[in-house]
Amino acid sequence: MGRHEAPPRPASILVAIASYGASNRRYLEQLIETYRGFSQQVSIVVLSNEPKDLGADVEVRVGLPSPDPWSLPFAHKALFAERQDEFDYFIYSENDTLITQANFDAFAEVEETLPEHCIAGFLRHEIGPDGALHYSTVHGSYHWEPATVQVIEGEVFANYSNEHSAAFILSRQKLKHCIASGGFLRDPHVGRYDMLCSAATDPYTGCGLQRLICVSRIEEFSLHHMPDKYVGRIGVPKAEIDLQLAAICRHARAGVPLAELLRPERRVPSTARYDRCYYSAPLPSAVAAMPATPARILSVGCDQGQTEGNLVERGHAVDAIPLDPVIAASSELRGVTTLPIDADDPLGRIEPGAYGSVLMNFYLPFVPDPVAALREAARVIEPGGRVVLSFWNWQSLRETVHRRRERRSFPDRADAGDFARSGIHRTDPATVRRWMQQAGFRLDHITYDVPSGKEWLSRLTLGAADRWLAPTATAVSAPIGTPQG
Repeated sequence: MGRHEAPPRPASILVAIASYGASNRRYLEQLIETYRGFSQQVSIVVLSNEPKDLGADVEVRVGLPSPDPWSLPFAHKALFAERQDEFDYFIYSENDTLITQANFDAFAEVEETLPEHCIAGFLRHEIGPDGALHYSTVHGSYHWEPATVQVIEGEVFANYSNEHSAAFILSRQKLKHCIASGGFLRDPHVGRYDMLCSAATDPYTGCGLQRLICVSRIEEFSLHHMPDKYVGRIGVPKAEIDLQLAAICRHARAGVPLAELLRPERRVPSTARYDRCYYSAPLPSAVAAMPATPARILSVGCDQGQTEGNLVERGHAVDAIPLDPVIAASSELRGVTTLPIDADDPLGRIEPGAYGSVLMNFYLPFVPDPVAALREAARVIEPGGRVVLSFWNWQSLRETVHRRRERRSFPDRADAGDFARSGIHRTDPATVRRWMQQAGFRLDHITYDVPSGKEWLSRLTLGAADRWLAPTATAVSAPIGTPQG
């Protein structure tokens, strides 16, 4: 540094924390204490529905953007717009999600390397009683997006489709971009996320920025959800996610694109409910459909692999065509052998008669021609084998009521079930039976997954009510080669 050069000015940060009521007071105080310890110049504003005494150095803004209590998180937007020229960085978070000095420093470092249209993002984790980390962001239909995987300045980045991490960081430049886009200073709203989550995702979902997570340094890009209340309920242990990230890094650094068996997102903008799930629970009806003695089984559309892993535990040899090579790491952890993915011809490399059973694992609703897919499956089944088709039962009363209610509030959801408009076929017992018959199979039986607590009604009706009780089911063909009856 020259004699007359001034030392560099520490970066300045405006932090906005949404804090409704008093239930998370201890987490809020921990957040404030953490920000007070930052090496940067930090100004803290707490957005609240009621007055709070949090110290002389903490500004408390009281008031809701709309009468809906869930609108409180949107209050940070006007604040950031007012002070966009006063700070270098802007942090928003809910009052139970911790951003540490290490998180911020890692963000500031990689942000310098990202293209202008990209922004560094975060996952969220929780800590179990044994001290092990669990990624609570990871569940349901959310997944690593293969098309976003890239190497930048030696680090591997990818987007995770669950863009809600309850917090974000914006540089002044990126904040100005968001404001200019017209997607930031909007009234409180909902979409694929509820109102609470929408406030924390708008920079990525409504302002033209692409979020990228630095997966090769994931520990620095994961935020602690301090209540740890989802451990054992939703989320995936770090040890399993590390296997997925290793697969991403391996493909990225080798320059090998990550294939996808199908695009999991459906064309129903207001919800992710119709997207293909990546973390399905074991499906009892599918397990029950398999032979009692060890057999060779092919699963088409394997996700995390809990159903397939259950079959492995029962002595079956299970091969799988996974949804993508990343989720394949999870199914391999459960003893499943995964095969290469060719979305145009998934079964093309498989020898005729190679398997005793083929499980179509919630796969057919997402392909344009389910009958053609079933006919191709027949080629790889040995004589006396079966095709087993797991499906989401749209005829169930719960599903019927749910869809009737949601269509009243979200008209676009009326398209769900029409493949041309939504990208998903309706599946119910009659539809599945018709697909099987058109493909040349004879339906042997359907087993329904009756929810716990409803078994008494199933027994009372001798199973006649099952098709209206069960949200999922599995159809099983007659043995291949048996005469049509």
